[in-house]
Amino acid sequence: MRIVFNDLYKDYGGKVIFENLSGSIEEGNVIGLIGINGVGKTTLLKILAGLESKESGMIKASPERLKIGYLDQHYKFNSQVTVYDEIYNFIVKGGGESYEVQVEKVLMKVGLGKKFWSVEAHSLSGGEKTKLLLCKLLLENYDVLLLDEPTNHLDELSMKWLEGFIKDENKTMVIISHDRYFLDKVTNIIWEMTSSEIKAYSGNYSDYKCQKEVELKNTLKEYDKQQREIRQLKVIINERKQWFDKAHKAAGVNDFLRAKAKKHVSIMRAKEKALERLESNKIEAPKSQTIAGFDLINKEAGINKLPQYLIEVNGISKSYGEKKILENASFTIRRDEKIALVGNNGTGKSTLIKMILGLEKIDRGEIYVSPSLKIGYFSQELEDLYEDNSIIEEVLIGGRTKDEARLLLACLLFKGEEVFKKIKYLSMGEKCRVAFAKLILSGANLLILDEPTNYLDVFSREKIEEVLQSYKGSVLVVSHDRYLLNNLANKVLAIEGKNIVEYLGGYDYFLQKREENKKKTKTSVDYKKIKDEIAVLECKLAYISGKLGEEKVEVSLKEQLNLEFIEVAKRINLNKQLLK
Repeated sequence: MRIVFNDLYKDYGGKVIFENLSGSIEEGNVIGLIGINGVGKTTLLKILAGLESKESGMIKASPERLKIGYLDQHYKFNSQVTVYDEIYNFIVKGGGESYEVQVEKVLMKVGLGKKFWSVEAHSLSGGEKTKLLLCKLLLENYDVLLLDEPTNHLDELSMKWLEGFIKDENKTMVIISHDRYFLDKVTNIIWEMTSSEIKAYSGNYSDYKCQKEVELKNTLKEYDKQQREIRQLKVIINERKQWFDKAHKAAGVNDFLRAKAKKHVSIMRAKEKALERLESNKIEAPKSQTIAGFDLINKEAGINKLPQYLIEVNGISKSYGEKKILENASFTIRRDEKIALVGNNGTGKSTLIKMILGLEKIDRGEIYVSPSLKIGYFSQELEDLYEDNSIIEEVLIGGRTKDEARLLLACLLFKGEEVFKKIKYLSMGEKCRVAFAKLILSGANLLILDEPTNYLDVFSREKIEEVLQSYKGSVLVVSHDRYLLNNLANKVLAIEGKNIVEYLGGYDYFLQKREENKKKTKTSVDYKKIKDEIAVLECKLAYISGKLGEEKVEVSLKEQLNLEFIEVAKRINLNKQLLK
């Protein structure tokens, strides 16, 4: 199985999206597609899936009737259609037998159990909608899956489920994603896309980064070597020109001096041609991957004068009506700590941040904030930006000089005349970078960041990460960007149940400890409870067996009973294993 495309060209109303794009998708590969926002990644996948036309170029699939499925990140479900009916109608439309059995089987496979079946599809969370769309792709039995931002809106559990799903399906896939941690887990090839080229790198995202660093170093060596050769040739050409002028003036009718002048001209012409060849194949100066101006990032923050404990949270509780968010939770934020605040969606991460900032009331307990602390707060809503300001005007509100502001903006990919663009004309990703620059330039010594990398492409995330790693103050960050958390955090605060548990290590350390804790919990088995459950399940199994033994049982009901019989039998076996 193979898909090859060559010289693809696409424009919208005369505006070129991409041109001369070529690549191949080989069977069994899971490809991560990355590139700056707006480069045409989604458009490329839609063209490969046959959902959009191309202006020119060639796409060839082998075999010709290859089935390609596309997961649309912006798909909208009809109102008043339940989860169950969405899949049932899809199966009936496609034909086949035993509709109910197929519906239940595929919904259970993607983790949408019975409690979801009567829920209207349009009211599902982002992650649940992704699972429902994956149901349809599974039912079509595609040869190749093209997934457009499948990790959007997924919490940690859903992300882990998706990683397992991709590995278990073992299908050929191309995945657009800004989630670098996710790309590390599932891909074996990375495509870096520009408007005129796709470069393929073997391995996952971390492998790609290593290869890019080697590539950069090699390019830098070649660039330096070429620059030395150019300078050397220019010196030789200049010297030969001076010697020729002297020899030519002194030559007169002297044959020896005329021959000498001619020799200098010959050497000079040869060197000029060599210089011309070098400059026609000139290597572009490689763009630096490091952040300039580290001192600027930490200027005026007064980080060294802070006390050891910046914030102390003691026994806080918070509820909304009957729903408890936190109960008797305590933790501290110390100087030099970079903390990841993690928890499933809806567990109260943003609420906790707002309580620390004094934007939300505490029901019980107290939060002490050091008077010498200056907090910089990044909100995912970006409501603190003034739409009519230019980028440079907006970040200069913090009181820094224009040169300092431009230096940091260049670090965050705003270069040259771009700094004079109005905020109202920026994309959401660009606004995120402006808000972040404004925060750094404010002189804050504790940064509280609520989803700082939302809307950002991979390369912008890398730059934000570099700035945060250079920042010497403390950080409390909520983010779905696990790659950022893993590279930044030296402590994790996890909302578990209604409490907050501290893990004194990075994100991978937290994941490891949590798994160890789960295993310990599993080993402390309540034997009486398990025996009671086995007795109940065996009664249920006997009831199902009796029903199956009846003569007049509808085919659809019989299939449902068979499925229930298998499920109950599995649960009995699992419980018996726990008793061993």
